[in-house]
Amino acid sequence: MSHTVLALGIAALTACGCVWYLPAVADLQAGADRPRSMRTAAAACVLWWAGLAVAGGLLLALPDWQPAAQIALAGLVGGVLLRVRALRYRREEEREACARWAALDAGPVPRSPRGATVALAGWLLVGAAVASLGAASILLSGGGALAPRLVLAAASAAGVALAFLLVGLGNVRRQRR
Repeated sequence: MSHTVLALGIAALTACGCVWYLPAVADLQAGADRPRSMRTAAAACVLWWAGLAVAGGLLLALPDWQPAAQIALAGLVGGVLLRVRALRYRREEEREACARWAALDAGPVPRSPRGATVALAGWLLVGAAVASLGAASILLSGGGALAPRLVLAAASAAGVALAFLLVGLGNVRRQRR
């Protein structure tokens, strides 16, 4: 294969690699706004692609392929070393973040039985209000005899109050877990 064809292939590959090295360059330009691990990983990415681009240029300029291969290999090895360093930095940053979050943790929130009692009282109060409003609306509807309306009002009020009582008891049970 001709050096020119190989150099053109490397140039096309390097041009397609812009989706990796352009964001890496942006991370490097951001400086201290990015964590040290991210900057080091970005430097590794740029070094890999720069080594490949320089190797492609050397294939066009020099008749021998060995200098281009040496530059590409140097970029690869340097990039791998930087990437390993970035992984170490990342682990350190994660340990620091865990220590910071652990320092902020005050432990579980103590639960008092008073909160559950107040919640149950709230459910019962709202249930009684809804039940009495429903019973009043049935009684005041004025359709038919009074006895069936009284039975219907009492049954619906008891059903609504029972539903609110059950919901309140379930809420208390969940809070005590």
